[in-house]
Amino acid sequence: MVTTERLFTMSSFEGMRLIRRNLNESPHLSADEIVASIWLTEPDAQSLDLEASRELHDIVDRCDLDGHEFYRHCIRGVVLTRFPIWVKTMRLGRQVFAAKLGEDDYTIFDSAGLLVSPPSADVVEWWDTIGHEVKLETDLEKMAQARVAEKLSWDCEKQRLLDLGIETDPVWVGLDDNTAGYDVLSYELSVPENTNKLIEVKSTVASPLRFFVTRHEWNQALKSKDAYFFHVWDMQKNPPVLHIRTVAQVEPHIPTDNEKGKWSNAEIPLGA
Repeated sequence: MVTTERLFTMSSFEGMRLIRRNLNESPHLSADEIVASIWLTEPDAQSLDLEASRELHDIVDRCDLDGHEFYRHCIRGVVLTRFPIWVKTMRLGRQVFAAKLGEDDYTIFDSAGLLVSPPSADVVEWWDTIGHEVKLETDLEKMAQARVAEKLSWDCEKQRLLDLGIETDPVWVGLDDNTAGYDVLSYELSVPENTNKLIEVKSTVASPLRFFVTRHEWNQALKSKDAYFFHVWDMQKNPPVLHIRTVAQVEPHIPTDNEKGKWSNAEIPLGA
């Protein structure tokens, strides 16, 4: 697999255009055979990154090979399969995003006609569509990370219960009920019967380390008090590192409502 930096270049894009044109003319040949032929017959082959172009060919949908649409399809293909480092700034607004691009990346977006002012209707539609697609992909990525963290907490609690001699498995509540206000139901050893332990699981890659608490989660935490815990997994570490916070430790960082304004999400510093 070639790097994203190589994939998102004019030499990669133009090489893919050449591959597609040759495939249109010789549909009986494979893409690899076309690349080999280009190396032998095209005088400009040395100026193209054909290895990257070949990979780009596999991730870009069928498209016109001329005009702005070609570049727009190439950009979209790289964005949705590789998530370049600048993707997260795409939803900050077109001018803000463009100002943060390097010269080569800027040239690609400009060649796609995506930076023209005032923008045409098709340009506005492209930005809105890619922004929506990026958000969906980002949300899926976050959900996958959250599920990994929940499973880590479930495994951690299962082992803790075994060490305590409790044979009952913890319950992965968050997988079946996203409205409960916690993700894992575990237990504490007590007499005459074990007591519940409610765990809200968070995952973070933020620096400095921090996590977010919703009002619904906090309301559940206040109801449960000493039985409620936050498991915060630092996913930057390999393996991930667990930080545990109690309601009392989190409470100083929870905002208060003011007149008719009510908070809905609170950012909690992990280092505090």
